[in-house]
Amino acid sequence: MKRPNILLILADDHGAWSLPAYGHSEMVTPNFDRLSSEGSVFEGAFTPCPVCSPGRTCLMTGRTPSQTGMHDWLEENDKSIGDRDWLKDEFALPQRLQQAGYHTLLAGKWHLGSHGRIPSGFDHAFTLSEGWQGKHNYDDQPYTYGLDGTACPLKGNKSERITDHALQFLDNAPGDQPFFLNIGYIATRAPFEASEHDPARIAEVENFTFRDLPEYRVHPWIKNEGLAKTSAQLRSHFVGYYAAVCEMDLQVGRILDSLETRGLLENTIVIYASDHGCAMGHHGFIGKGNATTPLNMHDVSLRVPLLIRGPKIATGKRISERVDHYDLFEGILEWAQLPAGGADFPGQSLAPLAEGKSPEWNEEKFGEYGDLRMIHNARFKWVKRYPHGPFDLFDLQQDPGETFNLAGWEQYREMQAELDARLSEWYSAHENPEKSGLRVKELPCHNSYEAWRDGRREARGLQVY
Repeated sequence: MKRPNILLILADDHGAWSLPAYGHSEMVTPNFDRLSSEGSVFEGAFTPCPVCSPGRTCLMTGRTPSQTGMHDWLEENDKSIGDRDWLKDEFALPQRLQQAGYHTLLAGKWHLGSHGRIPSGFDHAFTLSEGWQGKHNYDDQPYTYGLDGTACPLKGNKSERITDHALQFLDNAPGDQPFFLNIGYIATRAPFEASEHDPARIAEVENFTFRDLPEYRVHPWIKNEGLAKTSAQLRSHFVGYYAAVCEMDLQVGRILDSLETRGLLENTIVIYASDHGCAMGHHGFIGKGNATTPLNMHDVSLRVPLLIRGPKIATGKRISERVDHYDLFEGILEWAQLPAGGADFPGQSLAPLAEGKSPEWNEEKFGEYGDLRMIHNARFKWVKRYPHGPFDLFDLQQDPGETFNLAGWEQYREMQAELDARLSEWYSAHENPEKSGLRVKELPCHNSYEAWRDGRREARGLQVY
């Protein structure tokens, strides 16, 4: 059977809650809706780590942060960090596909180093290579991208420029090879600024009631980065974030239309996902896992959209099984007709689920962020901040909003102990002791996030950020 093309659109900070496919009542997203109706919607898709670089590493390698040593986002404006290839010791997804004969292309966010170069495993790359990723609209002065390792200064909206070059790559792709195209949009990432190139959509969003968002009550662990100081600032964030979702919807439409025009759409697995979720006032913060100190593992930080369309993919199907980036890694390997990751890889291919089959499925999912680890299943979530807490235990059926912490309650003591034992057992099989997130200095949970990060930077032998 002919191997399909694979298009992976991996957005940044895009929470599943913001799409109509996941119940949003105001957002207008015809192209995301098209993916949903012509493909499958995974209702319970999660990231294993609620921050950029580790979440992306989980998907690209199929391995845990405690196996790869990638435990936090990379401060790529530091040249020593941005220039380094952080996946050089991994046999990552692009390399696997390239060696299997795929023409491999990257357009947009990578956030795993290799600034100024084509990341390992890609034949061509259009990257965000000028220091920090910065703002989204550059009308007065150019932003310097990287085009196959050469500086490429361009003005305009980043989402548009990323799409432009993704389409140019497709124009020049060899016709005798399947392609793997990884597109990385960042519009939903802070700063939450609406694109000035689409004033009609901005005007539409400004008229929204934002009724799908919860009442904003400040989280007791909030950091300044996760705080909206005034109601006007909060509303500005809402408008910017919603408009960004609409902006990405427009670009997804350009990609789908182009594939269709080229006659490629029906043999292309189209995957839309995000590296992690994002709160817009949920739980009283703006952002993700590092919006609070201590770090959080709330579902709003973890849940991501996962829409898949293509050959053999079930049409209009909603899939309730809980999946994560490890499972998507294995699914892509299966669609590319490649061997599975291996015995120490934690994922289970989600391809059969997307194809409408009913495989035996494990609902247990695991996550980590530095010295925080978590297990969640269809009923409970246990969050353990090593070594002394605070700990979280949520009953996800009775309390899906995670408002009542049951950790330490006598009637849940046995359940808590079972989950804790299972957490330890699982990580004993899915960590490298030399790269474990638990190999950090012990810092009291009341310390500032900056001090916590400084302590981790000094961790024994760990090259993590």
